Amino acid sequence: MRNYIPIYYLLCVLLIFGAFAAMAQNGYGLKLLGIVAGSFSVVFFVQLLWVLKKNGDRTQSLNILELLSLILISGILFLRVFYIRFMFVEEIFIISGLLLVIVFIIKLVKTFKSLVVRSRIIAWTIVLFHASIIFYVLSMLMAPLYPRYAEPSGMLAFAFLLGFALSAWFNKNLLIGGKKQSAFSFINKFKDHSVLLIAIFLIFTAYMGLTKINVVPKMYTDEYPQAYFELLNEIDEEVDGRKKHDEFKIQYDKFVERHGK
Repeated sequence: MRNYIPIYYLLCVLLIFGAFAAMAQNGYGLKLLGIVAGSFSVVFFVQLLWVLKKNGDRTQSLNILELLSLILISGILFLRVFYIRFMFVEEIFIISGLLLVIVFIIKLVKTFKSLVVRSRIIAWTIVLFHASIIFYVLSMLMAPLYPRYAEPSGMLAFAFLLGFALSAWFNKNLLIGGKKQSAFSFINKFKDHSVLLIAIFLIFTAYMGLTKINVVPKMYTDEYPQAYFELLNEIDEEVDGRKKHDEFKIQYDKFVERHGK
């Protein structure tokens, strides 16, 4: 996992860059996001091959299931960006997400059992960390099917993550086994992709929060701004003998022509 940190860092930077490009209505923005998703899938696949080759025993079963889930999820996100679909793609996406949730529930239980005898504070702090990942994944799964429940799940995930950060900060010098340790040092030892997932989820949490308060615009997937398509869904009122959305399109084209030169 640590050998791939520079690659993950680069992909996260490209993810942010692609998101800003899409918000600025540049056509390559979403394509870049798709390429990033595809690159994640390839990197996860390479890791899976390495794990299968080096550790062919059952002790790595959770890591294998985690990598399989991440390969499928990131691969399907790549296909979605480029409008590529195949039979049962939604079902595979949901199953992959649920499998990832189960993996982290098992990790939550195992980690809690191993830490609670050493420090209840650390144990419960790590529970908050894993719970945030679980609810973030659930939020991602519910977004296309049950969007009204996706946002509360995402907010709950962020609350768990905030609780973890505060607990870890205020209890960063606990004496465990004769050494001063904190929850941050424990998650730093994890050999899974939990920190990477949290980083990606935080990027999208920041994006969703900033768009809610209109600090940044939403990502555009079409040639014209989202306001034009929102007008198409409204009642066709006329302005000076023209439909509202036709008038908007004319004025927008004039703006682009004036400032694009």
